Amino acid sequence: MAEDLQATGPVEVDEAPQRRRVWRGPWRSVVLPLVVVGAIAGAIWWLDYRPDSGVSPYDARFGPVEMPAALVPPGMKVEAKKGSLAPDFLLMELDGGDFRLSDLRGKAVIVNFWATWCTPCRKEMPQFVAAYDRYKDEGLEVVAVNVQESPSIIRPFAEDFGMEFTVVLDKRGAVSDSYRLIGLPTTYFIDREGVIRSVFQGPFLERLRGTQVQGAIEEDELTRRIQEILE
Repeated sequence: MAEDLQATGPVEVDEAPQRRRVWRGPWRSVVLPLVVVGAIAGAIWWLDYRPDSGVSPYDARFGPVEMPAALVPPGMKVEAKKGSLAPDFLLMELDGGDFRLSDLRGKAVIVNFWATWCTPCRKEMPQFVAAYDRYKDEGLEVVAVNVQESPSIIRPFAEDFGMEFTVVLDKRGAVSDSYRLIGLPTTYFIDREGVIRSVFQGPFLERLRGTQVQGAIEEDELTRRIQEILE
């Protein structure tokens, strides 16, 4: 009997099941949830940014574009500065259409750069809504340029605030860069000839109970700037 046991030798133990038990716990509790979250995030991104008509929102045709030569008077500069022609751009509208700034030549235009996460932007937006309702019949256009957010975030905001004017998507931030933004909100007031008459950084807020909101420009100042570009 002893000889039989010696001949048999040491019993080999399969460690594979042990290893499987060791790794199965971390896989289920850490790795697998991360994979699931990543897949969900990817699906959301695709639903928000997938092309609607065979053209990607990130296509190079969206962003700053060259101003048509016929719209540039001799000696005029095209740059984001007071007294110069507002740089032209082509962006996708919130409803999926195309918008080009130079198509509004002949109208007074407010170009407001904003984002839903920007608290001052949220506070001033009702003023632009009210101004558009008041002056649209006189030729005022408001172009709300959202900076690098998805339609699923922008749309509820626009509906809640009653933004019936043009809302466009600067998804890559290229137009914002061309306008040399240093913060949000930033607003450009452009006259009927396409010339920037004034630039304002910060929020426009109304008076509350006859008292100016601390740190904000008066509502009358917004009216004054609008009337300047409507001339």
